[in-house]
Amino acid sequence: SKLQWSTAISMMVFAWLFAAFWSVMPLLGWGEYDYEPLRTCCTLDYSKGDRNYITFLFALSIFNFMIPGFIMLTAYQSIHQKFKKSGHHKFNTGLPLKTLVICWGPYCLLCFYAAVENVMFISPKYRMIPAVIAKTVPTVDAFVYALGNENYRGGIWQFLTGQKIEKAEVDNKTK
Repeated sequence: SKLQWSTAISMMVFAWLFAAFWSVMPLLGWGEYDYEPLRTCCTLDYSKGDRNYITFLFALSIFNFMIPGFIMLTAYQSIHQKFKKSGHHKFNTGLPLKTLVICWGPYCLLCFYAAVENVMFISPKYRMIPAVIAKTVPTVDAFVYALGNENYRGGIWQFLTGQKIEKAEVDNKTK
């Protein structure tokens, strides 16, 4: 079934409100921001160890990594099953979840570790690596979608080389 405009707009509004909620909470006192070690932008302050901070890190990890990961896993398994039944494999359905785990996994692990142990023994430059990797997700997702979708991949190839990729057509009448 096709996605309706009202559903798409509702999902977009929810995503923006969800992001705004988690971004504003440290400003209101649940969690805390601090400068990154290189002072280029801010990230979560991992030096805190109080109950307020621990609950924020656990909630952040669960609601922004584990639940979206579970939703992606179940949704892409369903899509994979439909592709399997139809015989049309247009997209690698495992790739989006793998990029989520690779890009956000280290950040989530650091959050969980910071909630139970002091991470100040880790060099500030090393503590910055998971945040930098997590910030690459929009670019990585664009490449995953563009290179994983056969229509986009064909368009990119045509743009770069000027050659159109011919698709093998199966004549159903002869079968």
